[in-house]
Amino acid sequence: MKRIWFFLALIPMPLLAEISALYLSWYQDPTTTMTIQWHSESDSAENQLDWKSLDSNQWREIQSIHHPLSSSQVKVHQVTLAKLTPATEYEFRLGSDPTIYRFRTMPKKLDRPITFVVGGNVLESLKLFRRMSQTINMHDPDFIVFGGNIAQALKPKPIQMQSSKLRHWLSFLSEWKSSFVRDDGRVIPFLIAPGDEDIQPDDYDLFFSLFAFPQEQLYRSIDFGNYLSLFLLDTGHFHPIDGPQAYWLKRALEKSQKKHYRFAIYNESAYPSFDPYLNPVAKKIRTYWCPLFDSYGLQAAFEHHNHSFKRTFPLKAGHVDEDGLVYLGDGCWGSQPQKTQDQWYLAKKAKRTGVWVVQLTPERASLKAIDLTNNLIDELSIKNTTESK
Repeated sequence: MKRIWFFLALIPMPLLAEISALYLSWYQDPTTTMTIQWHSESDSAENQLDWKSLDSNQWREIQSIHHPLSSSQVKVHQVTLAKLTPATEYEFRLGSDPTIYRFRTMPKKLDRPITFVVGGNVLESLKLFRRMSQTINMHDPDFIVFGGNIAQALKPKPIQMQSSKLRHWLSFLSEWKSSFVRDDGRVIPFLIAPGDEDIQPDDYDLFFSLFAFPQEQLYRSIDFGNYLSLFLLDTGHFHPIDGPQAYWLKRALEKSQKKHYRFAIYNESAYPSFDPYLNPVAKKIRTYWCPLFDSYGLQAAFEHHNHSFKRTFPLKAGHVDEDGLVYLGDGCWGSQPQKTQDQWYLAKKAKRTGVWVVQLTPERASLKAIDLTNNLIDELSIKNTTESK
């Protein structure tokens, strides 16, 4: 018997697919679709994805759309599963890799608490990213939203080679697979509102090669059943703040008024905690977006880019107003925090690393800012003031 096993060991076997990155997101309805992307570095049978619902015994297969990343051996694969059942758990496996992963579709109605995390400036420090990610996992989020500056890919690095932006993205996506594939195999999806270190008007090919945006347009709304609309906006890093994006935002806010909860998420801040109040981007956001937020009753805006913590007073028409909305931030997941400025609009501020954890129930949204070790920095509650459908 030993001789037989030795002989078999000498027979070349098909290589297992080397999955160096795995990330899930939504570009369509989160209750009935899921977009799965992964990276491979071999030409084995990793193009195929097998999938099934958790309670089914029959696997179905689908071939990925895939393309090589320029000047590398990496292939980016993409599969979008559609016509899925809401509030259902699914399993999938990739090529010849026997590992079984899971994801779950979102419910159509808010019949269970929904938890998501919002953060920005994600991977400036690998140590901080990993520590914050461990803390985030303690909250078992349904999904995560990035408010820009994710892999620090376009941040000026004068002593590094130009190609380092690819290395930074690949490093981030590899770290994501390590940090956000849970012990039971569930992969936590993410949504992106890019920042100036992710994409620029003259440097965008790599970004769109990595992520499955159906067209080269970053601003969009993601609607979750009857209970949540997220407005993911571009603070001038690929599209202007004014013009078509502002027109689109007006229409999108108007259409979403019956949703229980509505939040905007973007990179640079209208009401910054570190940057100057009169910086050009902040002024443009306050000119073109904030009046729309006021007119259509947005409940909160998540801002980033400042590497600190902040919560504003309720603001409306550029003044403190108890009927206004709060601006939360300020982008410090995995970056060294900066000292905040004294500003008339800041109700609370701190030189702290942290993210926002949002939990939705039919009655209210609970928003909590937590630091690296899960200490509570701040919290607030927003009532659901719409009628249930």
